[in-house]
Amino acid sequence: MTEPTQPAEWGAPAPEGEPKKTWSGRKTAIAAGAAVVIAAGGGAAIWAGTAANGTEQGGMMGGPGGGRVLIGPDGGMPRDTLHGDFVVSDGNGGYRTERTQTGEITEISATSVSLTSKDGYKQVYTIDASTKKTGEPKTGETVTVNAKVTGSTATATTIAKPGQNQRGGPPGQGQDGQRRY
Repeated sequence: MTEPTQPAEWGAPAPEGEPKKTWSGRKTAIAAGAAVVIAAGGGAAIWAGTAANGTEQGGMMGGPGGGRVLIGPDGGMPRDTLHGDFVVSDGNGGYRTERTQTGEITEISATSVSLTSKDGYKQVYTIDASTKKTGEPKTGETVTVNAKVTGSTATATTIAKPGQNQRGGPPGQGQDGQRRY
């Protein structure tokens, strides 16, 4: 009767007479390919984080020298976004929904603005005393609206030309006007 063999300890040399186990060329190529993909993905993430983190001239929305992705203290989205909803902290342990849309003003009054994006998306936003505007938006102009969404009502927080800081302050500042680093 033969005694059962004990598995070799990790890193111990192979018992005499057994062939050494090595990686085939195919396994080595697959591992090298995976390493290249991981490195490229990490490099792209680092580039996006440094190319458009709100520290370059042009601020949050890119502007001169800004990257395609908006990444910084106020969040992140592609610079050429037409419209979308996102959830943010309300600063009190809860959350709120915000909406952004870039489109042509089809109607505007003292209490509302209607936008239509290039893809046909239409939205009416309520305007109130707290809505910040850059200039005097007019029918036919292309603007970006940021809004707080409550139920089915979207109340504009900012109305500005595309590419301008959409959070209510100069580049590098948040909505409360405090400098962000």
